[in-house]
Formats: sequence, structure tokens, C-alpha cells
Amino acid sequence: MSSVLLVCKQDDVIRGLADILRPMNFQLIDSANSAAEGRRRLQEIEYDLVIVNTPLGDEFGVDFAVDILEKFMVGVILIVKSELVDHVEEKLTDTAAFVVPKPLNRQLLVQNVRFVCQSREKIQKLQSQNQALKAKIDDLGVVYRGKLFLMGHLDMTEDQAHRYIQKKAMDMRTSPRKVAEQIIKTYDKK
Repeated sequence: MSSVLLVCKQDDVIRGLADILRPMNFQLIDSANSAAEGRRRLQEIEYDLVIVNTPLGDEFGVDFAVDILEKFMVGVILIVKSELVDHVEEKLTDTAAFVVPKPLNRQLLVQNVRFVCQSREKIQKLQSQNQALKAKIDDLGVVYRGKLFLMGHLDMTEDQAHRYIQKKAMDMRTSPRKVAEQIIKTYDKK
């Protein structure tokens, strides 16, 4: 975890939260005094975690949390008065935001920060794997389409078309997808 944005209207609370987070080896601990300023900062810098101490000066903070969770890949922790925890959690049911009650328990906050950071890292790895799999499926689709053109225009069997694309890719030192794209471009009369 490398960067955190603290959004809070009181500077003394920001300093206290920063003191709690400093031993966790964040490379950047930044702050904003309002949701509007927080939104601007998120446009400028990619944060890993946003901690919101409610209420903020320009809004309570729940809408801010929902908004940034929809727009950014960021972990969010909201600190709210203990009597409002259930109400806030209900509003955040379909999000990945965590709610921590006030008065703040240092150990509970640290545990939540660690959990959110670890979860975010796992989600990023899964998203990366998902993108790689989507790219591979897309490549297979293009290669299959190329094989269909070879089968349709040159009367090859599927095995022959597959071997042709593979051999051509090795000979040209390129990917089967690029060979298939060339075949499609040659035979597609659209």
C-alpha cells in the first residue's frame, strides 16, 4: 500500500489519523478538508486508500464514498459516530466501503486498514488475470475466424487451417492472432 487520502474537516483529527497510519509505511499520506477537495485530489493522484472522517464540511461523506467507489479503484473507510453506524452501513450495503465507529479504536482502525489494503491488492490481481483471460479469449476468437476463412476459401480442414496459422506465425515470428488478422483482411469482402 503506497498512498492514503485522509478526508476530514478538522486538521487535528487529520494529524491524529496520520500518526496512526505512519507506522504502516504508506509512501504518501495526504489530506483534504472537504469532499469537493477530496474529489479534486483523486483526479490528480491515484490513491490506494481513502479514509473519510464524517461529517465533512460540505456533505456528510456517504455520497462521497459511493461516488469515489464507482469512479476509482480505491479502498474506502468511513469513520462515523457509533449511533450512525447501522444507518451508514445500510446505505453502503452494495459497496466495498468499511465503516468504523467513533470514538475511534486505534487497533480496530489499523485492522480495517490492513484488511482493506490486502483486499484491494487481491482484487487488483484478479482484475489483471481477468483482463489477460479476456485478451486470450479475444485472440482465440480472431484465430478461429481466420481458420474459418481458410476453411471456406481454400477448402482446408480445421486441423490444416490451424497448422497453417501456427506455422506461418512461427515463420514470421509473430503471433497467431496477427497471422489470422492478415488472413481475415485478405479474404473478408465487407
